Amino acid sequence: MSANPQLVTSIQSCVPPQCKSLTIALSGGVDSVVMLHACLTLRAQTKLPFSVNAIHIHHGLSPNADSWLAFCRQLCAQFEVSWQCKILFQYHKVSVQPEPRQSLEALARNARYAALDKLAPPDSLILLAQHEDDQAETVLLQLKRGAGPKGLSGMASRFTKTSSVEYARPWINAGVSKQDILTYAQQHQLTWVEDESNQDTSFDRNFLRNNVMPILKEKWPQINKTIIRSALLCASQNKLIETLAREALNKIENEEAALSLSGLCPLPDALLSEVIRLWSTQQIGLTVSVAQLNEIQKLRTAKVDQVGYVQVRNWQCRSFNQYLYWVALSDIADVPLVAHRVNIELDTKLEYLNVTYGDLHRKVRLFANRPTKTIKAWMKEWKVKPWRRMAMPIVCLNEHIIAVQLGPKLMFSAQFQTEYQSTDTIYKLIQKM
Repeated sequence: MSANPQLVTSIQSCVPPQCKSLTIALSGGVDSVVMLHACLTLRAQTKLPFSVNAIHIHHGLSPNADSWLAFCRQLCAQFEVSWQCKILFQYHKVSVQPEPRQSLEALARNARYAALDKLAPPDSLILLAQHEDDQAETVLLQLKRGAGPKGLSGMASRFTKTSSVEYARPWINAGVSKQDILTYAQQHQLTWVEDESNQDTSFDRNFLRNNVMPILKEKWPQINKTIIRSALLCASQNKLIETLAREALNKIENEEAALSLSGLCPLPDALLSEVIRLWSTQQIGLTVSVAQLNEIQKLRTAKVDQVGYVQVRNWQCRSFNQYLYWVALSDIADVPLVAHRVNIELDTKLEYLNVTYGDLHRKVRLFANRPTKTIKAWMKEWKVKPWRRMAMPIVCLNEHIIAVQLGPKLMFSAQFQTEYQSTDTIYKLIQKM
């Protein structure tokens, strides 16, 4: 029996009885090596029928990356023999090239999760080997960044990313420390690799781990446990906040996933902020900063057709017609699209059509019982979003406007409809352009 039974029992407590596949994110470091060994121990002791898989992510950031891959492959082969258990070993090479102001750690983490999602068997439970020391460091790092309850909740014990697999961290809230893991490894005579970058204190986490935490632990030996207690309290508060925000969001979000400004107004300030944060996370997959949140709230007072936005990476938050929208940069037409010209036969006569964009100052009479107005005025009346107006085709027959695209509808002028019985030919032609 292991001298550290909580390492195994904490894994057992997070594995549902119906689980058919456990996947270990195997870096080759002591934490993940012990995680793999503990999973094999659990399988042997309980006779549970789950399969055991190991996935190694080769980041290529260290000159030792190839040797770590070889070690993990050899370790799995060795465990297969000693445990008489087939281990599906897979690896994936990722390329991480940070741009200015991008975090190497964050990029590597995102690439790692994407690879794990892709390689793990469907309906697999992926086990991550973070422990209570890692959790305490994470909370302190979030505190340094000025995070709120969500950030101060630390790492989640269970979560999903983008696929059918689920992630679990059995050790972060189970009282399993780094020393427990080292003791387990020594007891079972396990071998592992050391990442030399763990000593590089230019990384915030390494600085905290190597320079700060030893001092805190010397003064307060139970500091990890008290930090984690605070993290669990923050997680509970954050869950309540998100529940209230989700209920409010469901009431004021329309079918286009836009946010009603009139629905936001009666909300208390704290709840209003959380609703915008939750809405933003759902729509663009990013967390807005406090500064960005403040700028988004200013859009609530923008005039009806005023062009204003808050940009977050490849997205812009814009206000229009009493709603807030998140718009992908690829969907924003700031300049007119390229004009087209095509010949067409109408009533046995050869004519030519010009399809242009952006001439919003030109005037046209679209309806017999309505006055002549500029195209911009028609677009405002039909609630065409400002960021799409430059992409709306204006159709001219021999230089005279005969139709304007108003959102999803191509509207033909009253005069053209009087002179020509059918507009189908032109409509189909424009759809192909």
